[in-house]
Amino acid sequence: MLTLSILPIITLLIVMGILLVLLDYFYRSNVPYNWIYAVKKGKVSKKLKKLRRSYPFKSRFYIFWLQNERLKSDKIPGAFAEVGVYRGDSAAILHALDPERELHLFDTFTGFPASDLEGETGEAATYTTDHFADVDVENMLKRFDDKDKIHIHKGCFPETTVGLEEKRFAMVNLDADLYKPTKAALEFFYPRLSPGGVILIHDYNDKWPGIIKAVDEFVLNIPENLVLMPDTVRL
Repeated sequence: MLTLSILPIITLLIVMGILLVLLDYFYRSNVPYNWIYAVKKGKVSKKLKKLRRSYPFKSRFYIFWLQNERLKSDKIPGAFAEVGVYRGDSAAILHALDPERELHLFDTFTGFPASDLEGETGEAATYTTDHFADVDVENMLKRFDDKDKIHIHKGCFPETTVGLEEKRFAMVNLDADLYKPTKAALEFFYPRLSPGGVILIHDYNDKWPGIIKAVDEFVLNIPENLVLMPDTVRL
């Protein structure tokens, strides 16, 4: 017969077992098989695994990873870039994916320019010049292991692209939130994209009509089609 002092321990163990099963289910049901296989084979760095655990937007993380695996497999040359860096959460992932590539980071790091906010609607209409201004660039740089590969371009885009006219890019992440910098980024990076390269655009949804407008206008004038991808949503 079980004593009363043992029953709570057994109950706790049962609850913990159920939680572990649920955690394993949700982990595997939302993870690409290729990632699980790569982890088992030791093909994923400790740094990247740590970043995956801490990054809240798992769908976006796996899109970055899957695209990078394709770039490596197809030997696509070029640097990585990001427009709209803030504190470097996704930039740290881009660097960890392929530390040998140059990574160009574009941001004012002091908030939105007033001229870029003009005419915005949706979620972006609530922004002020103070949004995303709380960035310590030197502290952000501590997130990168090989700082020689990191190039900070501080200021208003596209003025900060001077000197990069001949640069080629393999993967570009656009997270500028607004119509004007997104449009300018597409116009700058698209003709400099290596064959087989990719441009990823965040916030293409009804909350960000400026992003939809910039992308739809640009896609009308290129042969490629827009490919929609899932992303994590906080309800």
